[in-house]
Amino acid sequence: MKKTLLTLFLAMAVAAGASAAQQTEVDKGDRFDYKYPVFTQENPQAAQRMNRDIQKMVSKSRKDLRHPDMRAVGSNYELIYENDQFVCLTFNTWYYYDKAAHGMYYTHGIVYDKTTGKRVPYTRFIEKLDAEQLKQDIKAKKLPVYGADLKTVSEAPFIDNIDKFKVSKDYIITEDGHLYLMYQPYELDCYAAGVTYVKVK
Repeated sequence: MKKTLLTLFLAMAVAAGASAAQQTEVDKGDRFDYKYPVFTQENPQAAQRMNRDIQKMVSKSRKDLRHPDMRAVGSNYELIYENDQFVCLTFNTWYYYDKAAHGMYYTHGIVYDKTTGKRVPYTRFIEKLDAEQLKQDIKAKKLPVYGADLKTVSEAPFIDNIDKFKVSKDYIITEDGHLYLMYQPYELDCYAAGVTYVKVK
């Protein structure tokens, strides 16, 4: 029994040491509502770099409040996956103009290296993609495209309307080893479809 408990305790300690712990910071006012992660790590410099990156996005969003027609701004996030090397999350900044039919948002897909605190490009996990080939593979249905829930299939109806198609810098990795490039509303599909995810691995 003692050996079992000791083994369990050591396993928990190792897991805790590998974790990029985060807590949710909330900053709410009359016209803003921010929720964002604050990271702590064994390497304080890495955590500081991650937190500084998040703060840059929050600060950029706050500047939108200067617009006279801006009704409200804010942010939220979701932790997608974490292992001993990387932490992956989506960070969403949104805004709402007074006369707009609906609000708008931008969802960043971010993978941080837990050792350095720097963002990791998708090429860390797969070879560099060619934009034109990616576009053709999406059109030919060789690569599946999903809505925001990662389950609903999107036909990517706007793909033909894109003159200069780019390989998105926003992406996520999942626990089952898949990698999805992210495209914002209206890029590949309508607003109702939300962010679309192209499964490339």
